[in-house]
Amino acid sequence: MDYERGALAPARDMLVIKGRRIGVGRPKTVVSLMGDDAAKVYAQANEAMAQRADCLEWRVDFLAKHVGEADVARIARELGRITPTTPLIATIRTEGQGGQRAYGEETYLELCHTLIESGGPDMVDIELDKPADVVRTLVDAAHAHGLHALVSYHDFVATPATDRMVKLLCHMASLGADLPKLAVMARSRADCFRLMEASARASERLRMPVVAISMGAHGTLSRLAGESCGSALTFCAVGDPSAPGQVELGQARHTIEQMHDVLASYVLQ
Repeated sequence: MDYERGALAPARDMLVIKGRRIGVGRPKTVVSLMGDDAAKVYAQANEAMAQRADCLEWRVDFLAKHVGEADVARIARELGRITPTTPLIATIRTEGQGGQRAYGEETYLELCHTLIESGGPDMVDIELDKPADVVRTLVDAAHAHGLHALVSYHDFVATPATDRMVKLLCHMASLGADLPKLAVMARSRADCFRLMEASARASERLRMPVVAISMGAHGTLSRLAGESCGSALTFCAVGDPSAPGQVELGQARHTIEQMHDVLASYVLQ
């Protein structure tokens, strides 16, 4: 089945990575690889691809603390080799943004550059809470090496005001992000709907794909209905989730595909 058929296709740029069209049609599923050593990371990658994940995210911060830059580069290259048709995002999530441990600014920069220069990933995650010049430097480095830049911001406490969320996504784009990502915690159903409104407004204003996620039990709808509000990726679970409220990959794919068919059959008529 062609799941781009009849897609809600906003007039904006999309990303094409290894043949995947990100930003048109149904949201593409992403599974995070959270192994603490190389063997576990590779095994998780193969399992996620076997279950038809559209994209993978390697969470470098889950590696054992003794792993150095040379090992990070080696794992990144091998992941690139074993994912010839699956887009790969490389992420160093710091403690303040929901990661496994704190990184000093210098260490964070060094590891990001290691990933960018490794030749493995297709996209690198860059955290918005770093100084603007650091974000721009990493975005420019990613582009210089042929990678896309995903600039992200996470709030695990609450959902900001709707206008604030729109401004955050637009600010990421102004720093050169190819894919702005916002994930916030929903404390009510209304929070989820406000996040989806912010996603729709930002994607229309920017005319580019965005990723907008409402975390927690109240935010599940945002993970499944991204096509209706301009959110291009949805993070799913194979085994342990990497963030609160993630839906199991198979269930998410089934629901998203059904929702896409409904949108194509009714909304676009």
